[in-house]
Amino acid sequence: MKQANVYQDYTPVKFMIKCFEANYPESLGVVLVHKAPWVFQGVWKILRGWLDPVVAGKVHFTNTVKDLEEFVAKERLPDELEGTSGYTYKYVEPVPGENAKMKDLETKEKLLRERETLYEDYESKTIEWINETDATKRAAINSERNSIAKNLRDQYWHLDPYLRSRSFYDRIGVIKPDGSLDYYPSKSINGTMAAVAAGETSADDVD
Repeated sequence: MKQANVYQDYTPVKFMIKCFEANYPESLGVVLVHKAPWVFQGVWKILRGWLDPVVAGKVHFTNTVKDLEEFVAKERLPDELEGTSGYTYKYVEPVPGENAKMKDLETKEKLLRERETLYEDYESKTIEWINETDATKRAAINSERNSIAKNLRDQYWHLDPYLRSRSFYDRIGVIKPDGSLDYYPSKSINGTMAAVAAGETSADDVD
C-alpha cells in the first residue's frame, strides 16, 4: 500500500515539474508544495536528480504558515492556509452572453486586419532600425518602433473578447479589460461582476 501511495504522488508531481521545466524555465519564480505526505521526501530525491538544477532549486516544501511566510506575506495568504487575507475561494459561474462578441465575426476580421497592418509596420520599422548606422536616426526609429509595439499591445485587448472566452480570472477582476492585472481585486463584487455572479451557466459559456 505504501508503495502504491508513493507511485501515485510521484507521477503527477514529476509531470508538473517537467511542465514547468519545459515551458516556463525562465519565468518560473517558485513552486511551493504545501503539506506534502512524508513519503514525498523520498519521491523528491528521485525527481530532483532528473531536473535542471536551476529549476529544482525553485521547488520548496512548506508545512506551516511560517514556512509559507518566507515566500508570501501572511496578509496575502487565503484563510484556508491560515492566512489573514480574508479571501476564500468561490467559483464564479459563467453567464449567458459573456462571450457574445466571439460570434461577431465581422468585427473580429476587421480587428485582425488592423493587427496584420501593425505587424507589417513593426517588421518594416525593425528592419529600418537594424540597417540604420547613424546613432541619432537609429534612436528616433527605435522610438517609433516602440510606439508601434505599444499599439500592438493595446490593440490586442480590443481584439481579445472576440478571440478568447471569459475565464474565472476575468470574472473576479484579476484580468482587466485592458490587459492589466490586479492579483488582489476588491473583496466586494460590484457592477458587472455582480451581474456575472448572479447569472446562470450556459453550455456555450463554460470555460
